[in-house]
Parts: sequence; structure tokens; C-alpha cells
Amino acid sequence: MGKWLAAAGFHGFCGVAFGAWAAHGAMNRIGAAATDWVKTGAEYQLWHAAALLALAVAPVSIWPVRGWVGSCFCLGALLFSGSLYLLAILGWHGLVFVTPIGGMLMLLGWLILFGYGIREWRKDR
Repeated sequence: MGKWLAAAGFHGFCGVAFGAWAAHGAMNRIGAAATDWVKTGAEYQLWHAAALLALAVAPVSIWPVRGWVGSCFCLGALLFSGSLYLLAILGWHGLVFVTPIGGMLMLLGWLILFGYGIREWRKDR
């Protein structure tokens, strides 16, 4: 539980910090397109922070997949959002290949959760 709470806190903090910066001053420093990249990164990071928080307090029944889902969410948000932040702030175009990898990891986490939910739903019927 502690690991996923810490991950939720980290991603929540970063998402709010970068989102606030995008809303209050990034435009003058990095331009409109780059500010949009920061906003997108912050939005996805915050959604996955909330998902990590939910995993941290999830009932025991979800524990068999919690590690896989949490790892996909945590690493995916870090790669996706982090690469967008670096692209926007430093102009590092060499890392743009990392963004879709992060996105795919986030999708994989949701897909694992979906599959597990279907399996549990079938047991309940």
C-alpha cells in the first residue's frame, strides 16, 4: 500500500505543479504549443495519480494484479508526461519516442485492469 500511495503522491504533486505552471506563466517562456504539451502531460499524470491512489486503497481482491497495473500506470505516466515536459522545456526532440511508450504502458495497465475485472465479474455470475 505504501509504495502506491507514494507513487500517487509523486505523480499528483508533479501533475499539479506542471499544470499550475502551464496555466500561470509557461506561455511567455516556452510558447503556446509547448504549453499545450505541458498541459497534456499534467492532465494524464493527474489522472494516473488518482488511479494509483485507488490502487493503494483497493480491496484485497484486486491484489493479484495491483503490482502489474500500478507499475504500468507509474512508469507509463513518468515516461509519457516526463518526456512531454522535457520536450516543452528543453526542446529535446530525441525523447519523443518515449512518449508513445509511456502511453502504451498506461493503456496496458488499463487493459490488465479491464481483463481482471471481466474475470472477476464472470466469477460473480
